[in-house]
Amino acid sequence: MPDTYQALLDSLPEGAVQANQEKILYSNRLARHYIPQLTADAALPDFLTLPFSTPSGEGTFTDGLSRYTFHRSEAGEETQLFLFHPAPQAALTELQLDGVVRGLRSLLGEFAVELGPLTAAGQESLSPSARARFLKSYHRTFRLVSNLDFMCQAGGPSGLPFQPITMDLAGLCHQVCQAASGLLGQADVRLIYDTKLTSLLIPGDPVLLQRMLLTLIANAARAAKGGQVILRLRSQRRRAVIALSDSAKSINPRQLAAMLHQDTNHALPRPEQGAGLGLPIARHIVDLHKGALLVEWGQSSPTVLIALPSAPLDTGLPVHTAAPDFSGGLSPVLVELSDILPAEAFALEGLD
Repeated sequence: MPDTYQALLDSLPEGAVQANQEKILYSNRLARHYIPQLTADAALPDFLTLPFSTPSGEGTFTDGLSRYTFHRSEAGEETQLFLFHPAPQAALTELQLDGVVRGLRSLLGEFAVELGPLTAAGQESLSPSARARFLKSYHRTFRLVSNLDFMCQAGGPSGLPFQPITMDLAGLCHQVCQAASGLLGQADVRLIYDTKLTSLLIPGDPVLLQRMLLTLIANAARAAKGGQVILRLRSQRRRAVIALSDSAKSINPRQLAAMLHQDTNHALPRPEQGAGLGLPIARHIVDLHKGALLVEWGQSSPTVLIALPSAPLDTGLPVHTAAPDFSGGLSPVLVELSDILPAEAFALEGLD
């Protein structure tokens, strides 16, 4: 039976690894071709040791300079089967570009509606409610254009600026959740930060990681719709593990396919769907940090798991906790949450 199973794995057109929580049981030729250390009886590498809680999932991991996408499923009692292949270069797909164009057209229409009163005779300023609606639209447009620019840079020859330092991830998570929870309360979403860690030092780019956290929180809050979002942080085997879940009911197959970028249905998206750039941006930030991202699905709404290396730390650099970043004069928290916040949340904001 083992020889037959090994022959079956070797016939697969992608890398295949079967493992338990401690070591690799089987691997096929392609898996060893991509990553030579994936041999039988070898210790399970860190990038495959996420704290799994559901029977299956799909995500990405990085080994050295190479990035892979993988699918995970149960393969028997306390064993997992991983199927993986090299990931395509980060770039916009046609569907994503269409989503951006549709989004920009919609937002430009909102600008025309909100700016109309300014051109009326005798009208000197916007009413408070109109001003708040305009600022919401402006932040949404800024986010959409910023996401498009991010993806263009990620797929470009020079890539994204990446400036890792020795930083406190627990402090960053606390700061982000503290800043976002009050705003999300106005959208009837409760954000909970769950951790026992007071500090967790990792080598990371605090600006990019802040963007990743806010992007994933915004996606989860959109799905929760009046429920709650939970961000958990813990340390496991030299890795920082972030789990983001929400109280939404399970999603339908089309929503799952769109989340995993396997959707071939060209039906027009619903207005609240967005352009579909949030998860690719989070994936790319995780890849830059040589981490792994997994989307788990089961009976409830998908959970996003992220594992980031907590070593090696550069002892020659000072320890930093990320400071607030105001890109373009706008609060990054308001920008990233702008799609789901009510207009009233922008009433006290201004444009410099």
